[in-house]
Amino acid sequence: MTTRARGRAQRLRGHAAGVVLAGGSGTRVGAGINKAFLPLSGRSIASWGINTLGSVDGVGTLVFVVRPEDREAARFVAERETELPLEIITGGDTRQESELLALRHLADRIDAGHVRTVLIHDAARPLVSHGLAAAVLHAAIDHGGAVPALPARDVAARDGEDRLRTGVVEPDTLLRVQTPQGFHAVTILDAYEAAARDGFVGTDTASCAQEYTDIPTAWVLGEETNFKITYAQDLLLAQDVVAALGLRTG
Repeated sequence: MTTRARGRAQRLRGHAAGVVLAGGSGTRVGAGINKAFLPLSGRSIASWGINTLGSVDGVGTLVFVVRPEDREAARFVAERETELPLEIITGGDTRQESELLALRHLADRIDAGHVRTVLIHDAARPLVSHGLAAAVLHAAIDHGGAVPALPARDVAARDGEDRLRTGVVEPDTLLRVQTPQGFHAVTILDAYEAAARDGFVGTDTASCAQEYTDIPTAWVLGEETNFKITYAQDLLLAQDVVAALGLRTG
């Protein structure tokens, strides 16, 4: 930890850890760098989610998971784009492995009871609000697990190549899941270790929890602005949202 970080360490207090994953590339955005480090209104995409999770009451630790080649960019974020102490670690080849490495990084603190809940968030969702992150944390504490989600009312099933199937899909039962996803720390660490032994690879934290735990996973209403930046137009939309809502840029 740097001298500057030591001076800021008291800014974070609580028994939850926020983990921000930045293992993607910028290929589909059309960038030559990891999209998490592309600029959004004056600072990196990743810094938005980091600062939001760090602002939630109860989050006492922040972990930033990056590719080996992105460590220098991550250090820039830690020194210039946040005033919160940020622990930078190298992730794995897959999202699942990166999450496991983050949980192992926290394992001693989880075992000691210093970290009781973990929030795992995609760096590519920069516009998650403080209120949503806090709601997920509180629901995870109450239920053992929680995810933000939006009802998927505009979906249909396909029948063949060019026809829709009717009367099959029940839109009210379908959800579009977002991040951060929060879980009881001991339980989700054990789940990821079991998944690693079995070679199980899930799509997100909740899928691993569903496969390897019995804890109920609650859902809280997500936000349309908490979208994932995947393509160039998504970044343009995020810039428009920041301008329209007058969101902070520093």
